[in-house]
Amino acid sequence: MKKLDAYILKKFAGTFFLIIFCFILIAVVFDISEKIDDFDQFTIEEIIFDYYFSFIPWLYNLLTPILAFLTVVYFTSRMASKTEIIPILASGISFKRFLRPYLVGGIILFLISLIMSHLLIPITNKKRIAIEAQIYRHQRRIDNSKLHREVAKNTYIFVNNYNIKSDNAYKFRLEKIVDGELLYRFTASNLKWNHSNKNWTARNWTERFLQGDKETLTQGSHKDTTFCFDNTEFHRSPFEVETMDIFDIYDFIEKEKMRGSRYLGKYEQELVKRTSNPFSIIILVLIAACISSRKVRGGVGMHIAKGLLIALAFVFFLRIAEILSEKSAIPAKLAFWVPNILFTLVALYIYRTSPK
Repeated sequence: MKKLDAYILKKFAGTFFLIIFCFILIAVVFDISEKIDDFDQFTIEEIIFDYYFSFIPWLYNLLTPILAFLTVVYFTSRMASKTEIIPILASGISFKRFLRPYLVGGIILFLISLIMSHLLIPITNKKRIAIEAQIYRHQRRIDNSKLHREVAKNTYIFVNNYNIKSDNAYKFRLEKIVDGELLYRFTASNLKWNHSNKNWTARNWTERFLQGDKETLTQGSHKDTTFCFDNTEFHRSPFEVETMDIFDIYDFIEKEKMRGSRYLGKYEQELVKRTSNPFSIIILVLIAACISSRKVRGGVGMHIAKGLLIALAFVFFLRIAEILSEKSAIPAKLAFWVPNILFTLVALYIYRTSPK
């Protein structure tokens, strides 16, 4: 029994790492050819050690579910075409027992991917995302128009537009509201951040203190002041969430909920995907083992064709889940686990109908 487990796991590991190495190598070549002009602004050390040493782990984790699936389809169908599986089952080993090394291999890849998703990749992503922010600075421009958010407890700001380059907020308003009652309001036609003094300069400002029926009003054309936030409040990119590990991302999402961030859906997606995507490895590996363990006409090619169709279906459902979590009221936790639930049912059906 142990020899069978070792034999299958050895084929699994050897084929998987060979396939993913080839895919990553091809992807890196294409990525270099696509970004060759953009890389002029970086040194060779930055390109290799900062970008690609971060890009490769991220790409590995992204490709693992689908490539693990195709790996199992390939080497198991080859075993079936060489009539290796029939003698194994005929010797009295149950099909359930035959699937054990596949399950072990899937769990190992799941654990590796889970650890990478929550702990390793957020660290390596910092340099990759910093470089991509310079390459795609026009495509990844932060939308700082019509802002309305809570910056502290009971303290809200409203900004018509914020210019990141000049650190200017236009048509700015800050309000303090407690139990539905407005206690303080500060407005300015323009609010500029002073980098040297680390404060704000307000122009054409008005300040109101309200207490019951009493109101104190002051106004002026120019004023240096401070608030409970600085200019980094408007420089946060939605891609920063990809650089946060499991210990930081939960706290960050809770704060963004309080602030009413427009990117909250993206943040929740990132958190859920870090667990749901690795878990899909186990499901896809078992499906692959079941569909490719049967000897059929067409051999390896027929199994690979079926595998590609199932892989495309899985990617399609993942894309649907992403759109639903962004455009509808469906929570990301539900949307991203629906494909796994559906394919778990598919795995159970295929297992029950597989020849044993």
